[in-house]
Amino acid sequence: MSSFASLAIRPLLTGFVLAIILSVAGCGSGNINTGVPPPPPAVPNTQIRIGDAAVDEVIDFPVTIASPIKLQPSGTGAQISVAVGPNHLELSHMAAKLEALAIANIPAGSYTSADITINTSAVTFVSPGGIPVVLFGPGAVTVTVPFSPAITIGSTPSIINIDFSLANSLLTSSTGAIVAISFTPSSFTISSSAVAAEASQQDDTGEIEALNGTISSVTGASFGLNVGQSGAQLTLATDGTTQFTGGLTNLASSVNQVVKIEGVTKSDGTLFAKEIEGVEALAGSEINGTIIQLTPSISLSMVAQDGNGAGMDTTKVGASFTADLTALTAGKYLIDTHGMDLSGLAVPGPSFPFDAATIHAGQRVEVDSLGAIPAGGGVITTDKVRLEQQAFNGTVANFVAGTGGKATFDLTLPSDSYLTFLTGQTVVHVFQQAGTNNKFGTISNGSILRVRGLLFWTGTTFNMIARRITP
Repeated sequence: MSSFASLAIRPLLTGFVLAIILSVAGCGSGNINTGVPPPPPAVPNTQIRIGDAAVDEVIDFPVTIASPIKLQPSGTGAQISVAVGPNHLELSHMAAKLEALAIANIPAGSYTSADITINTSAVTFVSPGGIPVVLFGPGAVTVTVPFSPAITIGSTPSIINIDFSLANSLLTSSTGAIVAISFTPSSFTISSSAVAAEASQQDDTGEIEALNGTISSVTGASFGLNVGQSGAQLTLATDGTTQFTGGLTNLASSVNQVVKIEGVTKSDGTLFAKEIEGVEALAGSEINGTIIQLTPSISLSMVAQDGNGAGMDTTKVGASFTADLTALTAGKYLIDTHGMDLSGLAVPGPSFPFDAATIHAGQRVEVDSLGAIPAGGGVITTDKVRLEQQAFNGTVANFVAGTGGKATFDLTLPSDSYLTFLTGQTVVHVFQQAGTNNKFGTISNGSILRVRGLLFWTGTTFNMIARRITP
């Protein structure tokens, strides 16, 4: 083409493009029809919570979940990535309890499945001889978990609950022995729920229940919390009603402290701390797990499930430790009663003791230290020992209904229960309180259920005060 022709065409093209621009502008901004609908706005403060349906002989089940978890919208839309951050989750201590793992902004809409990648896994179970056995899982494996029904994220904050099923993730031999870990879609139950009214919240609807961590920062009336070894990094709010205990007097004094949090989720999705209890200062630490062996007043051996503070890291989850008890006075044996209905019960007391004479193998405890957690296999210089909640499966017998929702019953343990292997005991006597969160429904003899609560040894029997009862 000659240069003259090129010069002649250029003004025509310029005018044509300008006409298109003016035409589009005249239609009003945002009305360009590209054929692709814009993505829906993200709904802030959707919680991702995680928990475990326990297996009777298992005392430790750590996993790491790759980020992101990918949600599949209904139809043919692209997957939505949900970041969960670096993590190392020990799930057995979350039996019958869901904890916040992440807060995400997820677009409103309907979702039909999730892709979850498990990078690492291991399981520690108790052999019939009472010996802990460790089994490592496969390498990274991605599982697509279908939702039934589909999960809907609406216009207000909500909660997505991821409940592992360890029973559906273990392969056993013909004799029932655990031989391998294998994750499939049946390894997970994923559901959603709305944030409940604060006064009625439970673990799956917004309650913050016995959340251990280290306060990393304080900004105004809010603070950052690094939760145990899970990797969760949460922001919580406070106000003038927040209670400070355990030596803490205000939020500023809590920076770098190992703490235990009780709280709720506000209607806008904000996490709110009702109580902040100081556990140990910066140089101190805490580690929690199941007692495997015990020499009263001398020492206990435990398998670690989680911990915080100096010297604690993910490599110590699943490791064994010895806690020196020789320096503990009577006031150093504590009971974590947060969230428990103790009405009408003497705690501590003859039916619910916890001291140097009645601490027992099979109980889950938190060991606090003024120093750092040593390497696995090491000895912890103990400052305090605190009884913590745990869960057991079993069959109901000798059910006796009380008044106001109270009841008592015997929970007959499965033959492969770690409590039976460690202690020889086959029954736990359960006290259901009016404030017990009963998700099971009507209980009768023969009911097969799970009870989470505080386990006490009277010297002859195990008694448990129930915090929650589930199918």
